[in-house]
Formats: sequence, structure tokens, C-alpha cells
Amino acid sequence: MTRVFQMALLLGPGLMALACGPEISDKAIRQSERFYEAAYISWAEERDNLAAIRHLTRAVGANPDNDNAHYLLGTIRLGRGEIDLAETHLRAAVRLRGTDRPADRAEAQNSLGVLLLHKGEYDEAIAVLEEAASEVLNREPWIALGNLGWAYIEIADYDRAVTAIERALFDQPDFCVGLYRLGQAHYLAGDHERAEQALARAVAVQKPGCDRLQEAFHLLGMARLRLGDADGSREAFDRCIEINARNEIGRSCSEARAGR
Repeated sequence: MTRVFQMALLLGPGLMALACGPEISDKAIRQSERFYEAAYISWAEERDNLAAIRHLTRAVGANPDNDNAHYLLGTIRLGRGEIDLAETHLRAAVRLRGTDRPADRAEAQNSLGVLLLHKGEYDEAIAVLEEAASEVLNREPWIALGNLGWAYIEIADYDRAVTAIERALFDQPDFCVGLYRLGQAHYLAGDHERAEQALARAVAVQKPGCDRLQEAFHLLGMARLRLGDADGSREAFDRCIEINARNEIGRSCSEARAGR
């Protein structure tokens, strides 16, 4: 999945609630919130992540209990590949968003789970994502379920991966990343027909970004090759190359299309 698309998946709607400890002065709390609001504008409207990071660093400096600042700072740093720095802030966000705020806590747990997947810490990732997915007040449970399926794929437990992802798709049938993960699980399990069906659905979803899931086009081409569909595989590989011919996935598509 591309970094931009991952970022879209990581973020949820609950960014605006403020939690603070009684030891922080009212002035510091207000100052922290102003920094957070400036950061949100820099990130969401101006697409200036570096400016957002500067504002958010000031926000958590003024009020270490500003969970929204920790969450957004951790999410931005995760998108930049700054894993250790991101982990500090995402764990703080989970801690500060206690059990009395289950929806916001599940949002932060989902992002932490993704970070743990990147670190290869699969057992903890599964535990965190299962908790987020099972929270009845989670506003977007299909995202946590899709990431849970990803975690099971990483440990080659394809049956559990399929179960988790199908639960996600029951809630959100047009969840194209979930459809990609479903296709991936079926492909790795050796069920190329079901893989092709899921992957074809994934790239056909009429939502922003779904027609640019380069990994899905690559795997779709591979599944069609396995099924003996030469024309269909070339079509998928061509679209993969069109998205980005120079990155690793694009080069893999070029090689597969050339029969190397």
C-alpha cells in the first residue's frame, strides 16, 4: 500500500477531543490547543507535514496530556517512516485516551497496531488490533479488522486473515484495501481463483485511491497468470506500470509482463 493511502486509512474522525491532567495550567492547555489547531491546518489543508510537526511538538511541550497532538504527531511520523518517534506518541495517545473514551482509544490503537506491524511485532499488533476491532463504539471497525487480517497474513495464518477481513467487508463492502488483503490471503493460501475475484473487486471500487492500488494490480496480474489468463494478466500489469514504472512494484510488474 502506498504511504499516502496508508495515511488515509490510519486517520479517523475523532481528532478534536481534548484530555488534560489537572496539573497543567489553563494557560498551557489553551496554548497547546492553539498549536494543535495550527498543526491540523498545516497537515489537513496545506499538506505541510514539517510545519505540522513543529506545531505539534510545541503542543505536547506545552501540555503533555494533549492526546490529539500525540495522536496526530505519531500518525504523521509513522507516515514518514520515523517509527521510533511515532511509537512514543501513539503509545501516549492510547494511554491518554482511556477506557472512558472507547471510540477515540480504538482509533489510536489502530494506528499503533499498524506501527507494530511495520516493526514486525506481530503478537502485540494482533492483541492491540483485536481490542480495537472488538470495541462496539469504534467508528470505523472495518479498518482495524482489515489491519488485523494483515497481521494474520504476516504470520501465515491465512484462515484467520480471511475471517477478519470478511468481517471488515461485511461492515464496509467497498473497503478496497480490505479486498486487496483478502485477495492477498487467498493468493498466499494457493486459492488463485478467489484471489483473482477479490483483487478484481478491489481495483474496481469507485472511491478515491482504489484505482491506484498498485500492489493490488500486481497481485491481480500474478493471480491471472496462475489461472492461465494471459490477456487479463497483461492488462493488470500494464495498469500497475502506468501507476509507477520506477518503483519496486512497477519493476516487478514489468518483469512479470515480459515473462522474466
